[in-house]
Amino acid sequence: MAEPSTDEKTSERLFWFQPESLGQPLVKTSGTGTIDHYGVGSNGRVAVFKRSVEGKLQAIAHGIPAAINDEIARGAKFLFLPVFAGTGAILYFGASGEPRLSPMILGITLLVGFYLLAHNRPSIRMVCLGFMAITAGMVCAKLETNRAATPMLGSEVTTRVTGRISALAKDANGGWRVILDVIGTERPSLRYGPERIAVSARHLPRDLSIGDGLKALVHLRPQSGPVRPANYDFAFNNYYRGIGANGFLLGLPQKADVVPKAGIAAAAFLTISNIRQQLTHRILKSIKGEPGDIATSLVTGQRDGISEETNNAMRRSGLSHILSISGFHMALVAAISIGSLRAVFAFFPSASARYPVKKLAAVIALFGSAFYLLLSGADVAAQRSFVMLAVMLLAMTVDRAAISMRNLAIAASITIAVSPHEILGPSFQMSYSATAALIAFYSWWSRYHLRRGLRKQTSAKAGIWLFPSKATAYIGGIAMTSLVAGGASSIFAAYHFNNTAPFGLVGNALALPIVSILVMPFAVLGLLAMPFDLDWLPFKIMGWGIEIVIAIAKAVASHSPSGNLGLMSETSLILMAIGLLLLLFLSTWLRLLALPLVALAIGLTGRASYPAIMVSEDGKLVALRTDDDHLAINKQAGSAFSLDNWQLGYRAGQIIKPAMKGEVASGAQFECADKLCTAREPGGLIVAYTDDATRTADACLEGDIIILAFAAKAPNCPNAGKLLLSSQMLALKGAAEIRFDAPQSDSVKADSTPVGTDLAKQELSQRLNSVDIKYAIGTPNRPWNNYRIYSRAARNLEERQLSKKPPDTSNKM
Repeated sequence: MAEPSTDEKTSERLFWFQPESLGQPLVKTSGTGTIDHYGVGSNGRVAVFKRSVEGKLQAIAHGIPAAINDEIARGAKFLFLPVFAGTGAILYFGASGEPRLSPMILGITLLVGFYLLAHNRPSIRMVCLGFMAITAGMVCAKLETNRAATPMLGSEVTTRVTGRISALAKDANGGWRVILDVIGTERPSLRYGPERIAVSARHLPRDLSIGDGLKALVHLRPQSGPVRPANYDFAFNNYYRGIGANGFLLGLPQKADVVPKAGIAAAAFLTISNIRQQLTHRILKSIKGEPGDIATSLVTGQRDGISEETNNAMRRSGLSHILSISGFHMALVAAISIGSLRAVFAFFPSASARYPVKKLAAVIALFGSAFYLLLSGADVAAQRSFVMLAVMLLAMTVDRAAISMRNLAIAASITIAVSPHEILGPSFQMSYSATAALIAFYSWWSRYHLRRGLRKQTSAKAGIWLFPSKATAYIGGIAMTSLVAGGASSIFAAYHFNNTAPFGLVGNALALPIVSILVMPFAVLGLLAMPFDLDWLPFKIMGWGIEIVIAIAKAVASHSPSGNLGLMSETSLILMAIGLLLLLFLSTWLRLLALPLVALAIGLTGRASYPAIMVSEDGKLVALRTDDDHLAINKQAGSAFSLDNWQLGYRAGQIIKPAMKGEVASGAQFECADKLCTAREPGGLIVAYTDDATRTADACLEGDIIILAFAAKAPNCPNAGKLLLSSQMLALKGAAEIRFDAPQSDSVKADSTPVGTDLAKQELSQRLNSVDIKYAIGTPNRPWNNYRIYSRAARNLEERQLSKKPPDTSNKM
């Protein structure tokens, strides 16, 4: 067959895409049917259309390798390396059992060998590189776990502790929060006790400082697990902080003589910590009330004194990032340092012309930011922000772009190598997503201006219009920054905190100029003026600025609608994160692949199901979700923290308390009498709860779902077809969510008495068989949760009762 000529190919393309240009009618009608001007009938047009679609698909298929090559040439391969490494860390932390290090080392060795052998196969090399990054992330996570090796307390105990103070802060209620490095315990002496504990105290001896010894009677408790599945795990995070137990002091503690830690690093840490304490006292002396507590959180990182009301206002207004030292504060400190130094150098034009003052200012700003990091307590969020800033400042010293996606990838790689567990936390996810979104957006914005010649010279605006134009541009820049960064980080805020701050753009547009002009610059001036005892004036101005920020936060929060989008599944989070990465890292048409992923994630978020029954990890708090989306509980006063978390996470309404014996409570679901509580869940099943072993038989008789919140050896119900959750099971596996796969029948309602017919019994039996229980921990076989197997509840031992009588410590300290 002869190959069609070029003119024929051109005519066919014109026929399908530009028929008007042919100067002929597209179709004509004859007596035998519709015929085009080429004499092709309807069936022929379908065939041609099919060939055209196939051609387009082939063009797309052939265009994918070209687009991938373009992305690789632009450096996308390097950007995705920390993504794959982070994926490896996530796989390690999410494994059902503790992975061994030797298979990881073997795997990465084999991958390196395959990579070197496939020098003529770039696609195979790319696959090997991706798996190498994944395995490297797993290795880093495993090494961090082995490096932490935190001893975790397994069961509650009261003992006399002698320890060295490593952190000290005053909370919002006037009490103290102390972190102690344990030196010794006695009466009883703990053979496998924690090495570091976090305790609260109402009173402490005067003139305590970091490094002093403290001796006290302490009631210690094991770390708490997540309040609900896929929620914040206190034990996991404290394991990597080295804290093995929490507790509170009994009686009045006393100072003790302890040997200071040896070594230069320990001496430097002690010096910096005491400087932090002195700074905190100086700031609180100059700025009274809650503004002083916020000022200390901005300078020294101690935010325990901020009230819950202000914290909630900051979260709802989108300003909570101001309270924790992060990239925003580090960037402001560096910008103030660089701007001030270059302004000083401007007074010496000969030196400015002879020496690279920009690089010198960047180096000095790096040291200033490092000092600020130490003053802030070097929290993990501040460490990560400093790494990002250090990479950018060092890039300035070698004449590279300070703000680029490549530098962000370097910072992320360093963070994953040093502290891979942070990738599971909201701080890592929100800060890096916001920074990546800002870099991608402003890179596109700069190209947009250059491409269309829209860049305006500010010098053209003179006279009285110069200041308004600059102010408008400044506020507009803040608004756009808040919109872009807030939009990217809201994905993770919705998952971790069930809050997206709908008016965050307004809050940031109003408050960030105050922070940038009145708060952070005067904080730096206060620190510089402190050796001359002139810090009171800058700190006063800083306090006024903070008062304005608090007023803005409360005003915005009072008018803000609820930003709770409901429960977001892990699948939705993963799809949304992948879509965000494709959108930000890619520059060709391949970024359009993010759209279906984001659309699917949004659809799955709206379809997330809520549990019908929630049980706390100690088994003492049970909640039912009612037909009108309220939470009915079995206690008159349950854990406020758990209830607030459940309300927010499950988008529940009011908390409905139980009706006690002899009471008539309107709308109550649980009815409690003689240590036995029963309630009917919306599907018709009876939930029975008791914390008394003598009522076990009654609970098994009345309930279909039985929760026994006491230690019992091999608890069991003689009645068949019952679902039982014991205290031992919850102590091992954590808080539980109970869902039902099968929908409830219309013939069985929660507000009516089920008829004792075979049909009703069969429907209830089917519903009970469709139960799905999800635990917050699962099998406790990882280093950060295997302490649970040593709890008294897990060993079917009754909990020791803490004496309400204050102990006599007069002759024991």
